[in-house]
Amino acid sequence: MKKFWRITKKILVIASVAGCLTLFVITLTSAIQAQQELHCKSIVVQIDFETGLSFINEKEIEDRINYLSGESIIGRKITAIDFKTLENEIEKNPYVSNAEIFVDGSQSVHVSIQQKRPILRVLNNDGVGYYISEDCERLPLHPTFTPHLAVAVGNVETGLVHRDSVVQAHLFSLINEIRKDDFLNSYIDQIDVLANEKMDLLPKGSLHTIKLGRVDNQISDKLSKLKVFYKEGLNKLGWDKYRTINLKYSNQVVCEKRETTVTTDSVSSN
Repeated sequence: MKKFWRITKKILVIASVAGCLTLFVITLTSAIQAQQELHCKSIVVQIDFETGLSFINEKEIEDRINYLSGESIIGRKITAIDFKTLENEIEKNPYVSNAEIFVDGSQSVHVSIQQKRPILRVLNNDGVGYYISEDCERLPLHPTFTPHLAVAVGNVETGLVHRDSVVQAHLFSLINEIRKDDFLNSYIDQIDVLANEKMDLLPKGSLHTIKLGRVDNQISDKLSKLKVFYKEGLNKLGWDKYRTINLKYSNQVVCEKRETTVTTDSVSSN
């Protein structure tokens, strides 16, 4: 009798487990079938406008998604939307850094866009313009939106030749050093690229020209020296006293007055 109950108990346990598994499979299958029947109810495009950039807008992205899908995705089965392909295609936009697409519990398709960030505008002697991004990429100028940035002008070649890539690398290093300092970042308006790869800086109002020389591993020291001179020199003598401020010499700032030339005392960046 005891043996009979042991066998019966085992059978009941096995039947119970089998029943649970069957119920689980049925529930999972029903959930998958229900998921496959879900349709997109709306598109929500989110762009990082808080950065101050407006290279793209929500309608442009929504229209692009619908175009790539062959029709409006609203009303389409969510399982029929190829999110990965859409992300890759949107990221081909020259102003898009990253695109992520996902669906929320309300069956809304969300599109999150991060824009590429320009840090310098370039306008060369041929009249060709573009931006240099924070990743040292070239971005085309936008037909309707122009961010407020310092501009580099002069001898920057149009093609991707060796000298051009060197100049772009130097401009990238220079503008990043300038951007590290809030005062210089707001004060420097223009970079003049000379024929010998030397560079001049022009501040707002073009009160004087800052002779920087070539961009090298001393660039941080040169800019620190400039700030010390502004603080200890021009604040006392007047910001329009000099025609040029030359930073090419070690421990000296050589200034040309509007009528003569003087050499300041050695300055320290401390």
